[in-house]
Amino acid sequence: MTDRSPRVRAERRRLLVSRETLLGLLLVLVLAAVCVGLGLWQYGRFEDKRDSAEVIEANYDAAPVPLEQVLGSRDSALPASEEWTPVQMEGRYCTDPGCVLYVRNRQLSGEVGFWQLAPFRAEDGTTLLVVRGWVPQDSEESVPASPPPVPDGEITVTARLRPAEPVLDRVPPEGQAHSVNPTQIAQQLDLDADALVAGAFGELATEQPEAERPQALEAPETGLGPHLSYAFQWWIFALFFPGALVVRLRRQLQDLDEEDAAREADGPSGSDSTPRERSTRARTDHRPRRAVHAPRRGQDEEEEDALIDQQRR
Repeated sequence: MTDRSPRVRAERRRLLVSRETLLGLLLVLVLAAVCVGLGLWQYGRFEDKRDSAEVIEANYDAAPVPLEQVLGSRDSALPASEEWTPVQMEGRYCTDPGCVLYVRNRQLSGEVGFWQLAPFRAEDGTTLLVVRGWVPQDSEESVPASPPPVPDGEITVTARLRPAEPVLDRVPPEGQAHSVNPTQIAQQLDLDADALVAGAFGELATEQPEAERPQALEAPETGLGPHLSYAFQWWIFALFFPGALVVRLRRQLQDLDEEDAAREADGPSGSDSTPRERSTRARTDHRPRRAVHAPRRGQDEEEEDALIDQQRR
């Protein structure tokens, strides 16, 4: 109905600025903002995984390069774009019993064990901490079960660089560590801090000549996960709430138009009633009316009517 009465226009304005409508709008804005924020969070996780996968695919199987080509100095932090880059060094491991550490609570294929960690000293004096592999945990005690020895003598090591892990302020058991933080481990093993690579450690790829080693670590995941689809789902939810509010308001406005049409239709027949009564009747009695049918007459009643007609004749 396009030509609305002043009464309907006033009622429509009151509906649009009513307390119920304004509270509904506020709730919709809050819920939509929450959904948009959750979508952005999921999209951020997707971007992080995408960037990490690109670095892994570019560096993991690349040809090894000298350490100084990746790190400008021994104290430099490992750039994110250079993570997993293989570096090649010639030198020897520190094989003293006090040099080898086992990093606690490391998983491989769902099992908890240890990383075998040993300092590798290159010919130029640079020392890089190298994780040689994973060792299972003893079934009875929290110690590595039968770890292989660290090889002695001159050796060529190829290791993939990983960023230094954060410091954990917990005292580990003797011969163990909680995290691979070169600065912290240098104090634990009394290593020369000036010669130590402080911003990164190596994950062993190959050793030449080959030697017995712990179980190799698994290659990193490059899957992107469901984060992108989750982001779009949250954004769709954000659109749902305003749409629901609009549909609800539209139905309420249509009800007002129908009530106005009912008032106009009842105008002539309802002239004996007061305006207030006509308005109340138009708002409440807008259901479709069913036709009233007379009850069917029985056979006895029809026979009686036939006898009465004959007597009158």
